[in-house]
Parts: sequence; structure tokens; C-alpha cells
Amino acid sequence: MDRERLQQVQQSDLGESRVNEDFVNWIKTSGPWYLLAVLVGIAVYMYLVNIQRAEIRAREQAWFDLNEAVMPASLEDVAQRHAEIDSVGTLARLRAANTYLQSLQTNLAIGSTIEEGTPLSDEDRTVGLERADRLYTQIVNEDQGDFGDTITTLSALNGLAAISESRGEVDKARDYYEQAAKRAERWYPILAKQSRMRAETTDLYAQDVILPKPPPVATPATSITTPGLEPLDIDNILNLPTTTPVDPLGGTTAPADETSEPAATPAQEPAAPAAPETP
Repeated sequence: MDRERLQQVQQSDLGESRVNEDFVNWIKTSGPWYLLAVLVGIAVYMYLVNIQRAEIRAREQAWFDLNEAVMPASLEDVAQRHAEIDSVGTLARLRAANTYLQSLQTNLAIGSTIEEGTPLSDEDRTVGLERADRLYTQIVNEDQGDFGDTITTLSALNGLAAISESRGEVDKARDYYEQAAKRAERWYPILAKQSRMRAETTDLYAQDVILPKPPPVATPATSITTPGLEPLDIDNILNLPTTTPVDPLGGTTAPADETSEPAATPAQEPAAPAAPETP
């Protein structure tokens, strides 16, 4: 029994030694390649994570710049720098064009207020129309026909129609309204109907509008004084002296007092006796 037990122990020791030698040989031969593959996988994963984080930071920065931009020049710069991030470029161009169009409608320079506004000159109006036309046209040309681009394209077409109306190009404005109706027909039928109504009423904008003349400026009333007469004192009007009524028989009567008793009327004098008749 002891010999058999000893033989089993020796065999198990030999088996364990072979396993250890095989593991060591595997580590020496194939281990580095597997380790390298694991390291490469970790590096690729970290690279993808960094790319995703960079995209998130770029998207956040693009929307932040869009919200902070106010002037048309800064909005166009945002559209150029973030043209491939979501729809930031399209929205920036649309806001810039709308700013030019609003300035033309109010006849005030961009950035001015009604209280401290600077009127537009003829040159400023021409430049504003050209820039708004260029930005709206870029938006329409970049339209892919998707659902997400419907509202921006519709706004751009309406803006081009408004510019054509301001230039007196009625037929061109009608064409833009019809394009807007066709573009919105699939997803926004109500907006399409509105664009068709505008297309039907474009001829009204070609008629001359005659504005009424403003009413004359009212002059403040001036007090008229008569020479030789003192102005009436309203505060002392109750303290004016009362006039004494004149008796038609030649006398004067005292003013009547509501609290005093009525004055006694004078008694009539007796008539003189008649003269005797002579025979």
C-alpha cells in the first residue's frame, strides 16, 4: 500500500510539473501576443470614447455660440465654423437673414432701438436686401427634402417672397409662395394653405397706397382779455357785490333776503275831493 501511495504521489507531482511547464511555455510563446491584443483593444476603446466626448463638446460649443450670437456677421461666422453640426449652420443663416429683413421693415439700423434708432440709408437698404437674399437662397439650395428641414426651408422661401415684394417683383414673389406651399404640403398642410392664400393676394402689393394727410396740429387755446376789464377771479366769484334792483317808478328797492320779512307796500294816498260845479 505504501508503495502504491508513493507511486501515485510521484505521478501527480510529475503531472503538475508538466502543467506548470506548459503554462510557462505558453506565456513565453503566445502570451505576449494575447497581451498585446488586449492592450490594443483598450487603446481603441479609449480612442472611441475620446472621439465621442470631443463630438459632444463640439456640439455643445456650437449651440452655445449660436445662442450667444446676435449680429448678422457673428451669425454667419457661426454658420461657417459649425456647418456640419446638427442644423446649427442653417439656423444661424436663417437668423441672420431674418435680422436683415426686420431691419428693412422697421427702417432702423441693426442693433438700434426705437428710442435711439438710426434710420437706414438707401445704400444700407440695398446691401441688406442683397445679404438677406443670399442667405435665404443658401438655405433653400441646401434643402434635402427631409422632415427636419421643412420649417427652415419654408421660412427661407417666405423670406425670399417678402424680398421680392419689397422690390416690386410680384410674379417672383408668387412663385416663391407656390414653392413654399408645395414644400409644406406633405407634413404641414395648414402652412401650405396659408402660402397659397399669400400667392393669390400678391397682386394687392403692386397697388399704390395713398396715405391720408395728417391732421393739423392743434394750437393751445389762449386767454382773451378785453382792454379795460380785469380778469375774472374764479376763487372770489361768490364774494362779488350784489347789485341793487331799480324801481320802475324811480326809486330803489333793497335786495330781497330770504330770511327777512317781505317789505310792506306803501299805502295808496286818498284821492283829492272833486271841485263843486258852478251854476
